[in-house]
Amino acid sequence: MKRQMVDMLADLVKVPSDSFSDKQEILDYVQTFTDQIHMRNTLFGDATAPALLAEYGQAGIVLSGHLDTPPIGDYWSFSQSQLASGRMYGRGAADMKGTVVAMLQAAQDLIQRKIPVALALTTDEETTMQGAIALSKTLPLRRAKAIVVGEPTGLRVAYAEKGVLDLAIETRGKAAHGAMPHLGENAISKMMRILRGLEGFKGRIAHPELGSVTLNIGTFNGGNRLNVVPNKCTAEVDIRFPPPYAPDQLYKEIEDHLRRIKTPFTLRRILTMPSVQIDPEMEHIRILREIAAAETAVLVHASEAVHYSQVNPRVVIFGAGEEELSHQANEYVKVEAVARASEILKKYAQRLTAPRAG
Repeated sequence: MKRQMVDMLADLVKVPSDSFSDKQEILDYVQTFTDQIHMRNTLFGDATAPALLAEYGQAGIVLSGHLDTPPIGDYWSFSQSQLASGRMYGRGAADMKGTVVAMLQAAQDLIQRKIPVALALTTDEETTMQGAIALSKTLPLRRAKAIVVGEPTGLRVAYAEKGVLDLAIETRGKAAHGAMPHLGENAISKMMRILRGLEGFKGRIAHPELGSVTLNIGTFNGGNRLNVVPNKCTAEVDIRFPPPYAPDQLYKEIEDHLRRIKTPFTLRRILTMPSVQIDPEMEHIRILREIAAAETAVLVHASEAVHYSQVNPRVVIFGAGEEELSHQANEYVKVEAVARASEILKKYAQRLTAPRAG
C-alpha cells in the first residue's frame, strides 16, 4: 500500500494543475482510481474547473480536497516529484496533493471494509471556489457525519481560519510632460500616500490564536512612459482577518482609515470570504483529536471550509504537510505524514459510522 501511495503522490505532483493548466488531466487520474475502487462518480462544473463527488454507501464522512495549485514559480532546488530524505518535493505536495492521496488511500481501505465514505475533490480552490460552492449544495455534503477539509495542518486538528477581503484601489492624476511635473498631478505619488497609510491600519479585533488583520500589497500598476506624469494608478491588496470580524465591518473601518489621509481614491472589492470559527469542543472535533493524538490549530489562509461550514456544522480541517510550505519554492510533504494521515482518516471514518450503543 505504501508503494502505491508514493507512486500516486509522485503522479499527482507531476501533473500540472495551476490556473493556466487543463484541469481535466488531473481529474481524470483521480476519477480512474475512484472508478477502480467502485465509487459512484458525479461531475460538477465545466471543463475549465471540474469538481468530482465520488460516493460509496450513505451516511458516512466526506473527505474534501483540492487538486489545483498556484504556478510552480522559480528558485527550486528540487525537481517536481523528487523524493529525497523521505520528502516528496513539488508544487502542491503540501497544499494539498499529499492529503488528497491520503484520502484516496483511506477511501480504498474503507470500501474494502464496506464503510461508507465520499470524496469531494475540486480544481479551483486557489481561485474562485466554484467547485466547493456547487458541492455544498449536495445532500452528501449537507448530511455528512463530518467533512474533513484536507488543508496542510501538520496533522493537527484545525477549527478556525481567517477570512479574505481583497481590495482594488485606484488613484487619478493629471498627465503632463515629465520635464514639467508641476503642470500635472502624479497618480503614483497619490497611491504611495494611500498605501503608506494603509500599512498603518491595525484593525479593532484580534483573535487569541489567529491574531489581527494582515495586509499584503500584491499588485501595483501606474504610468506608461518614463517621461509622462502618470494620470492613473491601481493597486490590489490582499487582507486577511480573524473571526469574529464581519467583512462589511472591516471594509468600513479601512475606508474610514484611508479617508483620513486626505488623498482622493476609489475602493472596490475584488473578493470577500468570511472567516471560519467552529466550536473546538464539538464531538466530531474531539473525536478526531483523540484519534490523531493531536492539538488543535488554526489557519491563517482561507479554505473550502468557508463554504462547507455554512451548510454543515460538522466541518474540521486536517491534513499532512505544513501550512508555511504552501506556495513556496521547494514545497514538500513528508511521506510518513501522508501515511499517518491516511491511517487517522480511516480510524476516524470507522469511529463516526460505528453503531452507537443503546
